[in-house]
Amino acid sequence: MHSLTKLLVLILLIFSARPVYATVLIFEAGFGQDETTWQPLLKALPDTYKVVTYTRQSIADPAAKPTSIAQDVSHLLKKVKQYQGEEILLVGHSYGGLVVAEAALLAPELIDGVILLEPTVRSQRKQFQAIDRARIAADDALLKKYIPPRLAPQLELLMQQLDDSAIDSYPLPVQLPVVLVTSTRVEPEPLFFEETAAGKQQWLALHQALIANSEEALHIRSRHFGHNPHIEAPAMVAATILQLIEQLH
Repeated sequence: MHSLTKLLVLILLIFSARPVYATVLIFEAGFGQDETTWQPLLKALPDTYKVVTYTRQSIADPAAKPTSIAQDVSHLLKKVKQYQGEEILLVGHSYGGLVVAEAALLAPELIDGVILLEPTVRSQRKQFQAIDRARIAADDALLKKYIPPRLAPQLELLMQQLDDSAIDSYPLPVQLPVVLVTSTRVEPEPLFFEETAAGKQQWLALHQALIANSEEALHIRSRHFGHNPHIEAPAMVAATILQLIEQLH
């Protein structure tokens, strides 16, 4: 009888325990970047997780038409749905951070956490223009001058969508765990408004607004890296991803 009781208790524990799922990391790259941008970060991560990287069609295919933010979000969510039943973390850099944030706003129930690296914010152009419209116009002209021609239509569409967005920011879902990484570096010879003292102050405020309602958010702010922390500080970014995974468990 004693052995039978022990067996029943063991069976109960097995079936009542929290299921152990695989952790899936889905990476969304920045504007104009392909999936190889993640290589320094992937080398810093252990190989115990499923890793999903890809290049958006608008970048991979020179003949492809520009895609809207909504289309890129839809594409990401299709990938997320392929891994339902597993623990899913989304990692987005720059424009990819905007795509990840929008996906989290649309379908937070499908996502277990997000890591945003220097993310673009919907309202940033409106807010930057309110501070220094002439400087933003000059930055636009400079960017258009040097951007690869095949990316020019995609850039034009993105700028139009950001210009058409509301000036207010929409915070991420309250209960979604978030790691947010922001560069506070002010460049001695800034190329763009975002690299000036005034621009950096507003950039930081935009990022803080993203997590204004978050119950679980880690905001890393540092001048020791610029706009590409996954390349400039891959060990730090890897450590924050592992910290979030540990927090979820």
